[in-house]
Amino acid sequence: MELIDFFTKDLCPRQKQYEAIRAAAFREGSIKDIATRFGYTPQTLRTLISQLLRHKLQLFPYVKKGPKGRRTTPEIENMIIQLRRKYILNSREITERLNLSQISIGVRTVERILSDAGFPKLRRRTDKERGISKEGTVIPKRSENLSLEMVKPFRSECHVAGIFFFLPYILETGIVDIVQECALPESCDIGNRQAVLSMLLLKLIGNERLSHIRQYNTDTGFGIFAGLNTLPKPTYMCSYSCRTDVSVLMEFQQRIIKHFRSLYPDLYHGKTINLDFHSIPHFGDDSEMDKVWCGARGKALKGANTFFAQDGESNSLVYTRADIRRSESSEEIKKFIDYWVEIKGIVDETLIFDSKLTRYEMLCELNENNIKFITLRTRKSLIEKALKIPDNQWQKVYLPIPKRKYKHIKVHESRVTLINGQKSFRQLIVKDHGRAEPTFIISNNEDIKSIDILMIYARRWHIENKLADIVKFFNLNALSSPIMIRIHFDLLWTVIADTLYHLFAKDLRRFENCTPQKIFKQFIDMPGQIVYDGKGFTVKIRKRATTPILLRIKKINREFLVPWLDSKPLRIVWTP
Repeated sequence: MELIDFFTKDLCPRQKQYEAIRAAAFREGSIKDIATRFGYTPQTLRTLISQLLRHKLQLFPYVKKGPKGRRTTPEIENMIIQLRRKYILNSREITERLNLSQISIGVRTVERILSDAGFPKLRRRTDKERGISKEGTVIPKRSENLSLEMVKPFRSECHVAGIFFFLPYILETGIVDIVQECALPESCDIGNRQAVLSMLLLKLIGNERLSHIRQYNTDTGFGIFAGLNTLPKPTYMCSYSCRTDVSVLMEFQQRIIKHFRSLYPDLYHGKTINLDFHSIPHFGDDSEMDKVWCGARGKALKGANTFFAQDGESNSLVYTRADIRRSESSEEIKKFIDYWVEIKGIVDETLIFDSKLTRYEMLCELNENNIKFITLRTRKSLIEKALKIPDNQWQKVYLPIPKRKYKHIKVHESRVTLINGQKSFRQLIVKDHGRAEPTFIISNNEDIKSIDILMIYARRWHIENKLADIVKFFNLNALSSPIMIRIHFDLLWTVIADTLYHLFAKDLRRFENCTPQKIFKQFIDMPGQIVYDGKGFTVKIRKRATTPILLRIKKINREFLVPWLDSKPLRIVWTP
């Protein structure tokens, strides 16, 4: 770019006006020629010249410079320092006081003045330490087991009265009895039954974090559900799981699932079990967690690597665990097998998982132990060979899966040895299935047909859907703590709450396959009234559009005794 171009090309409006008027002043041409050269009409150029002569056009406007010194006077700075020194106020409180005194100043300015004066930031203080209280705040009572001997008849509102629909299912499943058998922690004021029911209640209403229990500590109905006068405080709920250990939780989980299998065999009758890891990111600075791959965010983050197992037919969760290191992740499948053998005595189901769940050596060990599996094979170096297979060696297969876009696929079956000297496995190479590259499926199950293997593995996404559902409603990714025992405890109650929703949905005609989120919205999330007459409890709920469906469930429409409410009867009635 030449020097002359700065005065002739791409001029800003102010400079173009200057150059045009200058050319007219030095008579570099006629008004018409000059106006054409600068993109003006002759009349516009004449108007610019007229405005300049009448001092209405400034070609070089004066730019006012700001103050070079600080605007805050020494007197105000001294007031700020004295307010901090005398009353221990933070920056925002000092700003509010000065603004009330008609002194306009911002929070950032106060922070800068205090920092220059050598004052550190104040630690976060409670309202009590700060000497303030919020107007209208109701201070809840101390939480303790509800004793009805001294309680007079009362009537109280409940924000989510539909939660009482789960009481017959909790009694039927015997969860509370198993809690006492496993001797979960309790305090002098709150028994273990009441503590775990408070935890379960928060899960059933889809509460995000245990600390959010504070917003329900004045709801008497929730306290009655758990057998308490009011729900425990956040500190108690957040620290409860720290009084347990892994062996207690695993024993509790094993007893729960074993008991569920005996009561509801149709929930655990599947011939396959889906296995998968789920990573829960943690964003704390003081975390000692391993970095795990978070697929939802597309990168590795510090977090908890959790493991889930799901019945392939009913989609019920049968196992969960949280304290899994990256170096130990490939061994987790063995821990699940040991757990399932303790419950059932044998592993006769086919395990379904992806290629990253374990190593080839572990697959050979599973085969030696007669554990059937279907999984994917790592395909980096196999794609070129698969594409060279002649067309006449591919078999056309039709997959009768509803809503599947690519139902007509091509399959090539062969035998493959993953480790030299070990037994070979069945390998199915699948193409024309909607993906750019072929998929390699391996299995040691010799008793089922190729199309059945494809159909079974195609349903592995059920566990991914299940994990998505519990992330959405039970807030699985809202990490309760960087301490693994607390994460495991939280996951265990998530599994129990999900099972209760599954049992409740089975009794809802035409809603059997709905997610917990939809069941909660349609049937559970409704206000009501809790009435105690000295002899028993009555839960009064207004009729809604879905009430006829609930009236078909015999369990919730008959009177039942609640052991943790001094075995008082409780019934649910519908009001206009």
